[in-house]
Amino acid sequence: NNTGGGPGNPTGPLPPRQNCATNSPDWRYHQALLASEVRIRRIATDGASSGYEYLTKVSANPLLRDYAGKTVVELGELFAELGSEVPKGAKPVLIAALDVLAAVEQQDAWASLASTVVKRLPKVERFEPSGLRDAENSIQSALQTAYKKHVEADALQGTVRSLEEELEGKLQKDAEAIRDHIRARCGDIGEVEILPAVSFSSGLKSTQISVTGKKGEDIHLGEAGAGRARRVSLAVWEYTTGLLDGAGDVVLLYDEPDTHLDYKHQRDFMRVVRDQSRLPNVRMVIATHSMNLIDGVDIGDVIHIKHVDHRTVADQLGDTTEVGQHLGAVAASLGLRNTVLLHERLFVGVEGPTETAALPVLFKTAMGQQLESCGIAIWACRNNEGAADFASFLVKHGRSVAFLVDADSRNVKHVFSEGKLRQRGLDPDKHALYIGAPNEIEDLFSDAQWAQLANAQWPREDQTAWTKSHFASLREKKFSKDLLTELREQSLDGPSGKPDVMVAMALHVKSPEDVPEQLRDAFQALIELAI
Repeated sequence: NNTGGGPGNPTGPLPPRQNCATNSPDWRYHQALLASEVRIRRIATDGASSGYEYLTKVSANPLLRDYAGKTVVELGELFAELGSEVPKGAKPVLIAALDVLAAVEQQDAWASLASTVVKRLPKVERFEPSGLRDAENSIQSALQTAYKKHVEADALQGTVRSLEEELEGKLQKDAEAIRDHIRARCGDIGEVEILPAVSFSSGLKSTQISVTGKKGEDIHLGEAGAGRARRVSLAVWEYTTGLLDGAGDVVLLYDEPDTHLDYKHQRDFMRVVRDQSRLPNVRMVIATHSMNLIDGVDIGDVIHIKHVDHRTVADQLGDTTEVGQHLGAVAASLGLRNTVLLHERLFVGVEGPTETAALPVLFKTAMGQQLESCGIAIWACRNNEGAADFASFLVKHGRSVAFLVDADSRNVKHVFSEGKLRQRGLDPDKHALYIGAPNEIEDLFSDAQWAQLANAQWPREDQTAWTKSHFASLREKKFSKDLLTELREQSLDGPSGKPDVMVAMALHVKSPEDVPEQLRDAFQALIELAI
């Protein structure tokens, strides 16, 4: 969608059309493009030049379209073909009569966009790393952009040749600035010489480029190696940022811009992107497979192109609503990277570091495979309500999610009642998994298991053995809390916290049968959700 002119259009109002009758097709065309929003599309076919069309109202009868340019004789023939009497009068009378007929039944259709409007559309500049001559092409493109900016300046006056000389002089200064920028950004480059040549009739005619290394050897950019050529290209495009400022509306297209760049230069490129994006007249589209670049922008700016049922689908996670922004901030605070959001098959929110550390080990023992191999990503959400927030954020964006929390979370009715979960967009029977017997994950393991583990990991200070009765007596209140306290008080080697306790238990169990049945059932449910 493009705003087609009038107030609010950054390109300014359309040029006025003279001598347009208020009921003529010309007038209606002008009025359509002065609407608050106009849908414009660019069309292209193999072997043919591209063109622009805009969506407008046209007659349902194909004969009653594009008749304004016909002669009086042709208009008379058109009336005959329509089976209507030819009105008496000059051409404007005939046109007005056809306007009445055309307005009887109308439909939406695409019509050709006038060249005067096409010229007002944003310019497109493309950065593409497909060839070895990318660096030379970047320099040529940067100077072409500078050339256009100079040509359009009101200050240029004089004869054709004097204009060419003046433009060459201006471009030589631009070339010197580009040269200095390349040398500053590329430490392995020595001398750079760029000589632009101008033909006013055809624009920037050619550019001679010569480069030497630090030791004076000649370097042909097309043969300089992909990494060096790419660094030169990015240096040129960084310089181009200044040329874009105030140059009219521009759309920058980047196709795999980070190819052949190491991590440092990828960060440099992201800085260039941010600088260019800050310009009010610049919009940008970047096609990339780079996880670093995808993770370096706001998730709302990422559109994931994927195939679903043999169709290309554009998937976007951006949510500009207040709730969406809040939940997005929750996801960001949990370190949820964009690439993970886009690619994992199932996201599971858990309460904290205890579950994050222990569950992957227990899953591997119980199911014989890694969580990652099943496409399952576990995220610590600080507490049970955070896990519900996490799942709510993702399910609203079409992701497969679940939360796995302690069974005593059910007591928090303002969060985990069925009604509250449904308000969050969660299905209690599908997205909610609870573990504990009766309250927490620690409860699931038997007294015998805890005694065996404690004797191996945290021997008692009094040198007696831990027995099942020591742990059975702790189950009357909050088992996990009293378990940690008991191990700390009775052993000089006691664990530092709950995560240490559960990780030790996860490493202690050796066979699927050692993993409590409730956990195995929960793991199987996660696998089925991830399919």
